[in-house]
Amino acid sequence: MNKKSHKKKQKKRGKNEVRNKENVIEVKEDVKVKEDIENEKDGENVKEEKKLCYEIRHSDVMGRYIVASRDIKAGEVIIEAPALAVGPCSGCNVICLGCYRELDEKNLSKCAGCNWPLCCSTCPGLGNYTGHSTYECEALKNAKPNYDNMEDLKDSYNALMPLRCLLQKSADPEKWEEMMTMEAHNELRRARGDIFPMNERTVLQRLKAWGFQFDDELVHTVCGVLEVNAFEVGGSGASARALYGGASLLAHDCTPSSTHTDAERAPARPLTVRAALPHRAGDTVTLCYAYTLQGTLKRREHIRLSKFFECACARCRDPTELGTLASALRCPRCGGRVLSAAPLQPAARWRCDACAYAVAAPAVLATLNRLTEELEQIDANDVEGYERFLSKYQSTLHANHYLRLSALHSLSQLYGKLARYMIHELPERLLRRKLDICRDLMRVFDVIEPGYSRLRGITLYELHAPLMVLTTREFEKKAISKENLRNRLKEIVSYLTESALILGFEPSQSPEGLMASAARDALKKIKTWEQIIGKIS
Repeated sequence: MNKKSHKKKQKKRGKNEVRNKENVIEVKEDVKVKEDIENEKDGENVKEEKKLCYEIRHSDVMGRYIVASRDIKAGEVIIEAPALAVGPCSGCNVICLGCYRELDEKNLSKCAGCNWPLCCSTCPGLGNYTGHSTYECEALKNAKPNYDNMEDLKDSYNALMPLRCLLQKSADPEKWEEMMTMEAHNELRRARGDIFPMNERTVLQRLKAWGFQFDDELVHTVCGVLEVNAFEVGGSGASARALYGGASLLAHDCTPSSTHTDAERAPARPLTVRAALPHRAGDTVTLCYAYTLQGTLKRREHIRLSKFFECACARCRDPTELGTLASALRCPRCGGRVLSAAPLQPAARWRCDACAYAVAAPAVLATLNRLTEELEQIDANDVEGYERFLSKYQSTLHANHYLRLSALHSLSQLYGKLARYMIHELPERLLRRKLDICRDLMRVFDVIEPGYSRLRGITLYELHAPLMVLTTREFEKKAISKENLRNRLKEIVSYLTESALILGFEPSQSPEGLMASAARDALKKIKTWEQIIGKIS
């Protein structure tokens, strides 16, 4: 959970060419890629190129990647690009082909043209290439879904996104050409031994059963393009992935310098990439191909298996993960910090930094897998369940361990939201618990997702709430001085202001966009306090 606004044609990669955008070793030489301008006589493309705040470079290690061509401010738009193709995620449940919402298997609407599942006959995705297009509907008329076997129906969804990409070859050749400039890593994927057979069964054979006669290698290439470059998109129960142009050139880093949002309800479902941090001219623009709230072992494993390279960014190289200790375990002997002796070597032993204790990597991985499974079994709204998990493993996991961070992140939003834990009804003990959780999270998020990141925006909003309630209660009891009240309100205003700014970049009707609106409303209400204590800011 992510990736061209260039319309110019680009050279296709060679058949066996492998290019990654990972942060592996120092690049010996950067050479700016010379893009074709397609001989536009009016010079419009040249004029457009000058407006871009980035340029594309090339190295033997990273292939093509994007750097800032000038100084870029935090929050500034770097790329805004329409989707080339949108479709169901692999392994999804039965969803609407127009809007990607999960459907009740016992109460399905069906497309009048092809009989495939829809949410309703007026789905906004009907007739759009980002949803269930007219040409897809026509193509699927002879590929009837099997409603008598729901597992087979679910399995058939794996072939729909590759089919949509393949249909673009005739429906929209320009989008098809841009997709075909993306890396597919066919040789690496074929050598893995598991990927090609899976795609052979779930995609290639399915397409043949439906009567399509696409070239086998082309189908595998499309599958590779999707596996390497697709972003998971949507929210509110949607399950979709999409391909975007220039965003596919963003280099990877486990502490990303950019953030991105897809406009689910906008025409062409554009992706907007913004600077999370200020960039100087020449800085590489990065995003994270893995989940930032994971430890190095899990992040590198995900990147190796799904993106086909070994990450060696600064966070991955550092046993302490830039001082966050997001992978650290507690020493069973002395309570010290147990860290990997060589984080870029998955088989390296883990050692305590305070005594001679050491443990083999497989044992660490087994512990992480067991605890991860236990954490994932907790119901999403089970406050007590998360608290029990944290208490149970406080002598096993460091306070900042990523599994604890995951549980704490859930609690930061549950306290104040659930029926038994509404913010104005929480006792002081739980208000302070929520406050401490949010502050602990912010100390880590400021490092692993710095700047204008969604994680920080949400947590800043959650942080203001208990502080506001505690402040109000203290004021009503006359237990806070006017000066302390003013300082407290300044702190709350700073949290709300930054939260509203960050989350204001999200679509207005998304959960994050609604939270931004709530932050702005809260700021207006705080203004009423100025009648009591004078100007706050």
